[in-house]
Amino acid sequence: MPAEHTPPGDPAAIGSPYLERKLKPDGSWREYRCTLLHRAPGLVVVRFVMEKGGVIFGTPIEVPPRSVSHGYFWARRPYNLYRMRMADGPLIAHRFDAVTNVIIREDEVSYRDLVLDWWVLPDGAIFEEDHEEFDELRASGALAARDAETAEEAARHVWSRYRHIIDDVEAFERRHGLPL
Repeated sequence: MPAEHTPPGDPAAIGSPYLERKLKPDGSWREYRCTLLHRAPGLVVVRFVMEKGGVIFGTPIEVPPRSVSHGYFWARRPYNLYRMRMADGPLIAHRFDAVTNVIIREDEVSYRDLVLDWWVLPDGAIFEEDHEEFDELRASGALAARDAETAEEAARHVWSRYRHIIDDVEAFERRHGLPL
């Protein structure tokens, strides 16, 4: 039965609490309490309210308090995508992360972070962050060769197709009527 028709008491019900779990390269876990917006085989979409705002992701992009992020997690893609908007709707930015081992469960999505991130501004400008950290982890052996290859695959996808991926996600949101 599609997730949209799941009975309200089911943990997979749209609008129910959902957990995003990120395994960092140093072995630490980061957890984010989210709300489930959509779940289908191979894809989960969550909503996260950034209560404090600021430069919370260590980037020069300012995120106002109460901004909203829709996180897209695909089981078979080497990246995820966050669409960040101000509380009243205008787009702040998109952020792609290189990831692997995405596991979608009824009440959580977990994945390993592969360090590389890409920001896309509303005007279409794109920039990469954390490449120096990626190179250091790779050189030290702290990032396995297979993980480095997956991160590089993500880079190829993002650099060559970011506009198409964003357009597809925007169309998906319209089709499914996802709320801010």
